[in-house]
Amino acid sequence: MSARVRRLALALALLPGLIVDPGRRALLAQMRAFCRALPQALEAPLSGALDRMLAVEAQAAPYSPDTLRRLADLAALLERRSPLGLCLRRSLTRAHFLRRAGVPVAVQFGAKFVDGRPDRAVTGHAWLTLDGRPYFEDEENWREFTVMLAYPPLRPDIDRDRARGREPR
Repeated sequence: MSARVRRLALALALLPGLIVDPGRRALLAQMRAFCRALPQALEAPLSGALDRMLAVEAQAAPYSPDTLRRLADLAALLERRSPLGLCLRRSLTRAHFLRRAGVPVAVQFGAKFVDGRPDRAVTGHAWLTLDGRPYFEDEENWREFTVMLAYPPLRPDIDRDRARGREPR
């Protein structure tokens, strides 16, 4: 299934809940506001920006982690005018709201050479992990990226291997 079709399916699947539940609409509005604020928030030094965005106190969430994740994905999709890439918007929005709900996800920031060749440009990707394993991320989206930064920081060896989809040695 193409990415465009998956995105449309996500929006259509969430629509009934958004129509009947004002709480979901309010949460989606909060998530969209969070997405819109990301470019300015990321102008600060990265470690401080990530602390402010992601070191949130866990509180009881009125919705399941799956609902939070899907609403965060929709919020990131709807903020198409953002100068930030979809994966960064999606990962940071997911992380903020999931961590606030007590789900201890970590954000991975990776890089790779385009087409795997060092004479090509470098491209980046952001994704989440939970317990050191990719969290609702298609393997082809993260597999060839080298983790350059993680928040919270990775534990040496074990989490790095799991973030790359390998079992620890």
